[in-house]
Amino acid sequence: MDNGSLPEIQAIALAVRSARQHHQMTQARLAGLSGTGLRFISELERGKPTLALNKVVAVLSALGLGLEVSGGR
Repeated sequence: MDNGSLPEIQAIALAVRSARQHHQMTQARLAGLSGTGLRFISELERGKPTLALNKVVAVLSALGLGLEVSGGR
C-alpha cells in the first residue's frame, strides 16, 4: 500500500482487499461488477490517495460495503 496516503484511505484499501478475498473474487471480477477498471481496483487496494470517490463508492457497493462519515477528529 502507498505509504503517502491518509490512514482513512488505507483503511478503505484494506477493507476492499479483505472483502474481495473473502468473496473469493478476482480484481478483474470486482472491476466488472463495480463498473470500474482493473487498474482502478489495483490502485484502490494499494491506497492511492487521488481516486474518484464515486468509483470508490461503486466498488464498496459491489462488495456489500458502505462508507460512513463521522464527526471531526
